[in-house]
Amino acid sequence: MKLIPPVVNAGAMAGWRQPEIQVDGDLTLRPWQRSDAPTVVEAFASPDIQRYHFRRFDTESDAEQWIDDCAEGWRSERSGTWAIVEREEKRVVGRVTIFTVLEDGHGEVSYWVLPGARRRGVATRACVAATRWAHDLGLHRIQLQHSTHNEPSRRVALKAGFVEEGIRRGANLHDDGWHDMVLYSHLAIDHT
Repeated sequence: MKLIPPVVNAGAMAGWRQPEIQVDGDLTLRPWQRSDAPTVVEAFASPDIQRYHFRRFDTESDAEQWIDDCAEGWRSERSGTWAIVEREEKRVVGRVTIFTVLEDGHGEVSYWVLPGARRRGVATRACVAATRWAHDLGLHRIQLQHSTHNEPSRRVALKAGFVEEGIRRGANLHDDGWHDMVLYSHLAIDHT
């Protein structure tokens, strides 16, 4: 018998529709829609998104499968993945995901932003909103990690209130070899 009960009970995500999250007056997080497939193809054609997210999509059909996988992640309670949308123009400008381990009370945030929407704090604001959602769900610890070569992600992590914990040596294999990864955390008791 397990001595420690689950931090977050099963069904906390799958028992509900994935929510839209109002980030601020400019941005909303919403579940991906199959009609977003052209944007997904465009995003993963970006060399830096490919480099740090390990994939590309050659067809809209491939992108639709990824969108279906995002919805399945919610139903299986492994992840919540949102499109970052400019509220006024209703244009998708990025993606944020919280990968979840409900029983253990932790998760990991990941994000990307389309090149044309960068340098406006989109990733930081989406990261803060998704992290707040995860803590409200009951997750105690949210991790964030990025390659030591990815300086923009470092700025996002720090601006989003994550605490740097150290370097995970040779932790992720990229197409150009093994990368050291910088590890950060944000606890439910931290303030953003």
